[in-house]
Amino acid sequence: MNSIRDNNEIGLTWPHVSVLIVNFNGKRWLEKFLDSVLNCDYPEERKEVILIDNGSKDGSVEFVSKKFDSNPRLKMIPNKENLGWAKAINKGMKMATGEIIACISNDVEVDREWLKEIIKVMNSSQKVGMIQCNSISVWDRKTPDSAMNYLDKFGFAYGYESNGKPMAVTFAEGLAWATRRSVIDEIGMLDEDFFMEFDDQDFSWRTILAGYQVFFVPTAIVYHVRGGTQGRTFFQRLRNSTWYTTNHIATLIKNHSVITLLQTVPFVVTVDVGKAIYLSIKKKPAFSFAILKGFFFVLKDLKPILQKRWIIQHKVRRVSDKEVLKFMVPFNLKLLLSFLTSQSKGNRFILKVQPPITK
Repeated sequence: MNSIRDNNEIGLTWPHVSVLIVNFNGKRWLEKFLDSVLNCDYPEERKEVILIDNGSKDGSVEFVSKKFDSNPRLKMIPNKENLGWAKAINKGMKMATGEIIACISNDVEVDREWLKEIIKVMNSSQKVGMIQCNSISVWDRKTPDSAMNYLDKFGFAYGYESNGKPMAVTFAEGLAWATRRSVIDEIGMLDEDFFMEFDDQDFSWRTILAGYQVFFVPTAIVYHVRGGTQGRTFFQRLRNSTWYTTNHIATLIKNHSVITLLQTVPFVVTVDVGKAIYLSIKKKPAFSFAILKGFFFVLKDLKPILQKRWIIQHKVRRVSDKEVLKFMVPFNLKLLLSFLTSQSKGNRFILKVQPPITK
């Protein structure tokens, strides 16, 4: 499926939606944005909002309990500690009753028509398994914050500016996305060993392996405080550097066929070693160590990673790597270097050209 049909042709219905929000010390963003989620233009009886608090110490739970306690549409899961994003989302998924599960970050304000635009595309075809929302900077409400997100076969990510149409992409960024309950039942929930980083790419990849498509929807608009939750970018947080390295390699091991795996992992390891050397030269030895530490965790957890791989390859996979690669961009060394340079400076890297995808 290369395009989305006009919803006037399909008899639009409004399924029950569960909106999941993971919060960690984000009281200031909940004060600003939670109302937008609760009051977006969607039938009230068809919507529930579940806030999963990851052991916040800033009074988030108390604030939400006091301000929204009488709101029957809002439920809360107060965790005693920070479980990580994936495990928190999974707890919300287990409580959720919706046919559609929408997940957003706590530092996101949603457009009033946000949910309806998601459902319009979901209703266009049962092949649409996942939706990525159109994230715009909350500060000026015009600068792209996210984009049409693609991976290459090595698992490196690139964002392409929207052309204004729903487009099939490789993955939906975790800040604002939606999926079907039936897809979760088929492919499983998020990988809870991914405390943070690459959990969204991994889940999206499994969605495509199961024969579904991931769509970027430009009209499903949200406004995002980039860094509002994590506060820093990849090269500015030691733990993120380790998680990214580990989870990147683990995602390749889990989802690629054997042949493609042998083509990709050695190169990714080489690139990561190069990043470690570069950061060491730049007198950031702690970050070099953080990346190398990521390799250690892959080796340490190789047995459970391979167990998950067996399940994905034997019980989830419905399409070949050839089909999956249709939703990925060709590897481009120049783009990869530009992406790494931009990330090292804490900047977003969004290409103002159309992705070289042929389907």
